[in-house]
Amino acid sequence: MNMKNQQDNSSNFATSDFYTAAFLLAKGYQLFGINKADSRRFRFIFSDESERPQLVSGYFAGLVEVNAKDFVSAIKELKSLMYNDAVN
Repeated sequence: MNMKNQQDNSSNFATSDFYTAAFLLAKGYQLFGINKADSRRFRFIFSDESERPQLVSGYFAGLVEVNAKDFVSAIKELKSLMYNDAVN
């Protein structure tokens, strides 16, 4: 497993990898929040689903497709949330 990705608890998944977070958001995963405790590394907290490990593995292997428009929208949304205090 990528060291930047980890199980947060039984129902959440956290990643500090920005593009993994954008991918999950574009795939419809619910973003619960962004942990900004470490100013050098944001942690994106998502609802976890049973298929998430395979989905993330497929993403890193280049085997999963994502709608380009959804991916760009997810990137913009995450950047907005990171630099505004909309989500803590």
